[in-house]
Amino acid sequence: MGEREKISEERGESAPDVSGLEAEDTAEAPETPGHVDEVAAPEPDEAPDAEGELAVLRDRHLRLAAEFENFRRRTRRELGEAGERARAELAGKLLEVMDDLQRVADTPCDGTTTEALHEGISLVARKFAKVLADAGVEQVNPVDERFDPTLHDALMMTPTDDPALDELVSHVVLVGYRLGDRLLRPARVTVFRHDEEAT
Repeated sequence: MGEREKISEERGESAPDVSGLEAEDTAEAPETPGHVDEVAAPEPDEAPDAEGELAVLRDRHLRLAAEFENFRRRTRRELGEAGERARAELAGKLLEVMDDLQRVADTPCDGTTTEALHEGISLVARKFAKVLADAGVEQVNPVDERFDPTLHDALMMTPTDDPALDELVSHVVLVGYRLGDRLLRPARVTVFRHDEEAT
């Protein structure tokens, strides 16, 4: 018995029960406030419905393909209608020229001079040239121009002793025509060719 117990017994006091102190000392220390338990990771969301997504994309693709096909058909139809309108407009103007030409042809020979017929035909030719010009058709009439094989068709060579005239168009046999950048018909020409022995 220890000294403290003897004193308590003499005073008539019961000794305090310390049997559980050792057990409490050896008990696990309480968790500190900073300690965080591991939290279980949330369950991942369910995988997206791949088949549903594919069906949506396929439907979208089919719709776009149908819209593009409709656009292509509409554009082709509109271009065809525009070309038809342009041809109809040109044909209407040519019919007017045809009427004028028919009137000249129907002119009675009796009492009509050659000069009058020539004047009538010249008027028709000028009107016809204006119709072509309004349609964008340009003449290729390369008098005194340098020969260009992309626009001209050389029918023959004309010798010349002047080197400055070499490869220049000497005469236009038949006027050519072009529409924009497209050559409808090359001009048929004769071309100078320098020849020192030419007289």
